[in-house]
Amino acid sequence: MLIQRRDRTVLKLSGEGVRDWLSGLVTNSLSAPVTFAALLTPQGKIIADMFITDRGDYLLLDAPQTMGEALHKRLKMYRLRALIEIEDVSDTFNVHCLWNCDDDCEVGDTDPRLPALGRRLISNNKKASTGDWDAHRLSLGVPDSEWDFGTASTFPADACMDQLNGVDFHGGCFVGQEVVSRMRRMTTVRKRMRGLVLNGPAEAGDKIKAGERSVGQVLHVSGTQAMALVRLDRLREASVSPEVRGERVAVMDSVLGTDD
Repeated sequence: MLIQRRDRTVLKLSGEGVRDWLSGLVTNSLSAPVTFAALLTPQGKIIADMFITDRGDYLLLDAPQTMGEALHKRLKMYRLRALIEIEDVSDTFNVHCLWNCDDDCEVGDTDPRLPALGRRLISNNKKASTGDWDAHRLSLGVPDSEWDFGTASTFPADACMDQLNGVDFHGGCFVGQEVVSRMRRMTTVRKRMRGLVLNGPAEAGDKIKAGERSVGQVLHVSGTQAMALVRLDRLREASVSPEVRGERVAVMDSVLGTDD
């Protein structure tokens, strides 16, 4: 088993009706033990994606540190007069990702996005890291906001949240739902974050070219693996292989194993 501690902001939410209150804000319906969801702007862009762990008497929300302050402020703004307590407990709780686990492993909870990602653990203990989580998730082509995008810049579909069990289109209303639902109903998704396998040097910001036409942009690089935002329509129409800096790259299939 490999493990890595993540740099996450952890918020503790408690109070009467906290689950119903939060369900009316985030993109997914809450389900025990862990829910993957996001809080959006009214324009439908991700303020912060998060994991919501149900501890019975309270909820723990963990989000990337880069998004934690924005998430905390927006939740307090939406609280209004609701009897909800929102406390930053990042100094108390540590978030770890575990993978390459045995089938009978019961440490933490299965990652709700994709079983192959492994498990997640929130505890008071700080465990030593033995693996590279970034390399693991890149090998599966899974976007991660810690590296791939910032707050209020990305639609859920761009980050494949609809494919990673992060959006409930059949539940109640949430902030930004009209935009997200309209994009799903009225258009074919034209761009997605996709994993890349590199054959040469690259860095964030590099263009992915098919001939003279740009078909995407590199977002994050780790060794020979990368994450990119890809124009799927242009990639399908391309008659030559995509390249970065003149070297061919392989664009991974979606997390669903399709070209969508």
